[in-house]
Amino acid sequence: MQLDLFADLGDEPEAPKPATSITLPKPTAGQWAPTPPKPQQPATLTTEPAARRLPAPEFSLRPADGATFGEAVAAAWYRAHGGTRMEIPMGIVATLALWPQKGYPRTLAKFFRQLDTPQLLQCVREVAAYWWMRRPDLIDTASALFKWAEEDKHTANELNAIRATFHAALDANALDHTGHADPDMNTYVDLMSWTVTNLRHKSAREGLGEYHTPPEVCDMMAAQILGGNPDDFHDGYSILDPCAGTGGMFRSSAQHLRHMGLEPANYTWFAQEIDPIAAAGCAVNIIVWGLGPKAMVACGDTLRDGDLWPRAIEHRRAMVERRDEAASHMAIAYALGRTQQLLGQAEAA
Repeated sequence: MQLDLFADLGDEPEAPKPATSITLPKPTAGQWAPTPPKPQQPATLTTEPAARRLPAPEFSLRPADGATFGEAVAAAWYRAHGGTRMEIPMGIVATLALWPQKGYPRTLAKFFRQLDTPQLLQCVREVAAYWWMRRPDLIDTASALFKWAEEDKHTANELNAIRATFHAALDANALDHTGHADPDMNTYVDLMSWTVTNLRHKSAREGLGEYHTPPEVCDMMAAQILGGNPDDFHDGYSILDPCAGTGGMFRSSAQHLRHMGLEPANYTWFAQEIDPIAAAGCAVNIIVWGLGPKAMVACGDTLRDGDLWPRAIEHRRAMVERRDEAASHMAIAYALGRTQQLLGQAEAA
């Protein structure tokens, strides 16, 4: 897996990686919709050269609602006869939701549209690698949504469905829901919940007992449970959902905290979920919604196993240790390669 695609987008320093064949485009405003003209300003107020000025963010004024989004993704996948592997369309949505961007979703959407299917598979692998270096525990929990992109053989129907589903998710404004600098703006729609709900047949949901709580109900419950007094939230405050699904209650709770002037990343979030696909979606959402380093997901049976908190903590410790070991090996390999390159240059001179 290659990480150089995101080398200038991360918050943590990393060892240099080999260059990738996929390069992000430079943002340009008004790809699909006209950009409103900006008011003219006196020349004396312009302090930055025009070549260095970035265009204004280009978010859609009417992004698709969750139900419309989920229906569009599911329809595209099944219309192209993608099959029963719902982790593939779920992974496509996860890739778009997790892709680092700086407020230019239409430019990024145009970039994705220009890629062929093998390049789209590379995008899935690289976004997983990017976030594995930052949250290895969450990406390991969500691994089913990305591992399919590493397979050597996909059926022709799957390959056609992968590209069609990418385009359908882009048409339904997936990037407009997740590309805001303000995490609060990224919590208005649970894309993963609406996707899994529409991909599963009604009888399958009934058999699993899977009923995602409507977002309006989650909002009401969060307001009732958390209350309105910011002084009630202290260091070490934790929020637990034993049947989390894709994290709908966390979404509402995070919004409620932010509207009280509190930062959700300061608290501990712990989700337990029995369904691996839903748990994977919850892990993705925790990153998208900015719930912070103390947010964890455990996949298991709450009624049978009870409190899964110790298991999740141990899982995180083990995955961080594995990540650090892998990073160390990559740094050593890079240093050796660089040394050989310098020696070769010296000999040539």
